[in-house]
Formats: sequence, structure tokens, C-alpha cells
Amino acid sequence: MGSQPPSCNFSSGNYLCDENGMQKAVIIIPSLLAFSTLLVVGMILWRICWRKKDTEVEPIILLEDEQDEYDALPAAEKILQRKDPLLVAWELPQDRHIQQEQFLCAGRYGQISQATIIQRGSSETVQAVILRKLPATASPKEVRDFLDVMKFHIQICNHDSLVKVLWCQSQALPLCFVLEAMSLGNLLPFLWKARQGDLSIAERTYHLTEKRVYAMAIQIARGLEYLTVSQRLIHGNVAACNILIHQDLTVRLCGLGLAAKVYCRGTLPLRSAAEVPIKWLPPERILNQPITARSDVWSFGILLYEMITLGAPPYPTLRPADVLAALQREQRMKRPEQCSTRLYGVMRSCWRWKPSHRPAFPELLQQLHSHRGELVAE
Repeated sequence: MGSQPPSCNFSSGNYLCDENGMQKAVIIIPSLLAFSTLLVVGMILWRICWRKKDTEVEPIILLEDEQDEYDALPAAEKILQRKDPLLVAWELPQDRHIQQEQFLCAGRYGQISQATIIQRGSSETVQAVILRKLPATASPKEVRDFLDVMKFHIQICNHDSLVKVLWCQSQALPLCFVLEAMSLGNLLPFLWKARQGDLSIAERTYHLTEKRVYAMAIQIARGLEYLTVSQRLIHGNVAACNILIHQDLTVRLCGLGLAAKVYCRGTLPLRSAAEVPIKWLPPERILNQPITARSDVWSFGILLYEMITLGAPPYPTLRPADVLAALQREQRMKRPEQCSTRLYGVMRSCWRWKPSHRPAFPELLQQLHSHRGELVAE
């Protein structure tokens, strides 16, 4: 029989073996150390990626000084000669006519009116609409911008929680596009009327309960989720005055001018961003820092406050110039008497100082659905 290879004597403390021996400890220990190191590094990288996950899918909008990009633009008539196939496809049919225009308010590019579309034919049909019109005296730059806004509404605003385009007139001045109308109009005046007690409109009585506030908030959050997650845009001006409401209490987002700017330019002009009232803005926007979807989350929290208080203005005891200092001192609006602790908790989560600490709209939707279900079950 051949000689047996020497074995390692671990009990003696002599861990070195000759060339025919196998010291397993010398192999195992470094292997364990290498594996542990890789595991720790992997966990660190995973946590970093997990923390960045939300910011990677959200838009980051930079503010910039607006420059005159259209100095060399041709006359407005020549711009309109370049017929855009998209706009041509949405042109108002010749058998439909705009009538009974009633001024509602001044918009970014011109007047916004309530109107009626009448279709001539064997059976005449009448449809209430909202009309956005550019003045015939508009500059070439305004014509170009307005055409871009038209295309934005046609291409992007096809979600149930966003006001939709029906037709446009893009072949000659004055330009206009036609939006669907909501029977109860703007949400803010609706909330003010609700303060007077039971709200009766068109022989229908509305009781604006917290359950209905949740239902409307869920619709609005869906629209904002669509803009920020699916389209990688922002709304930029979330407020009750930019919500339209129908008689069945369905609501839709309007006031998408800033979103259109971001869609067309990729950035937001400082002058346009400054048009939003300070009391609806998060700290980073007041400080002219980059905007993300979480900036809209802050404003959504202000909108919840408007709805539950039936249109009360935010920070009623503060001047606009004092809002930022109050927020820096961690002052937030107190819970309104008619507001549940659950709904107020959602509002407070929207008003966290750091944008990354606020919930994203998918998370907000989960919270709103959950709280509404608890409210129904009570």
C-alpha cells in the first residue's frame, strides 16, 4: 500500500501543511470574506438604486430666462400656409358653426369664452363648448406658440381626467380651438356656492361631503399621474380654479398652459412660472429651483385644502411675501374643522419640505382609495 498524504493538524495550531496537504481554512476564509464584501456592496448599490427609482421616472424641469426665439419668423399668414397634417385632421367641419360666444376670462393667449356649436343638417344639433381664441392682431411668435398649444392638447390631452379638444380652426386668423364644456363650469365658484348650504343647480341638490371630495381628488390625481408618469410632464398650476366640474361631479384638469410650454420647449420660462400665485407653490418653486412631479404634489395638497374648506384661500393670515419664511419655520396650515385626520394626513404628506419625502401620485392614489374605502365602511 502507498503512503497516505499528510493531513493538517488544526488542534496543534500549525495551519501550514506541506505541498501534499490541503489547508481548507486558507481557501474558505478568504472566500467568505470576498463573498461578504460583494454582498455588502450589492446591498449598498441596491439601496442607492431603490432610492433613485422614483426620481428616475419623474420629470425634472429646469427654469430658464425666456429669449426671443422668433425674431426671424415670417409673417403670421406665411406661418399658416404651412398646413400641419395633425391640425388639418382636427379642423372644425364646415357644417358646424360657432355661435353665442360669452366671455369667461382672459387666458394666456387671448380670451376664453363659453360658446355653442351648431351643426346644420336634417336634424340640427347644439353642443355647449369652451372656446380659446387668439386675437387676429397676434404677432408671429404668438401664432407659432398658439399652434404649438393646439398640437399639445390634441396629442397629450386624451385622458379622462383632462379636458379634451373637440376641434380647432388653424387655417386663418383668428385661430381658435374648441374644448369640451363641463356643465357646472369652474370648480372654485362651485365650492363658493356650496358654502351657502345645500347647493341646488338645475333642479339637482348637491351635498359636498368628504366622501365626494375623495372621489373628485382621485380623478384629479389620476390626471396628474398620467401627466407626470406617462407623459413625463408637469401641470405646474394645480388649483381649484383650474378644475372643471360636471353635474355628475366628474372633474377634469384644465389650465395646462405651463404643461404645454414644457412639452414644446423641454424647459419652463421663469416669467411663465412666476405667474402662479405663491400660496400654491412649493418651496423649491418659490426659490426658482428645478421642478419635479413632487412640486405638483405640494399644490395638490393645497387643492385638497380648497375643496374641503369649500374654496377658502390657503394661508389666510399670511401675505404672499411671508409664505416662504413661514414654511422655513415648518409652519403648515392647521386642520380645518370639517376635515378628518385621515384627509389632513394626506395633505400634510404633500407639504413636506423635501420633494423626495412627498408621496408620488401613484402612492397618493393608493392612499386616497384606501381612506375613501374606510370612510364608506364606517
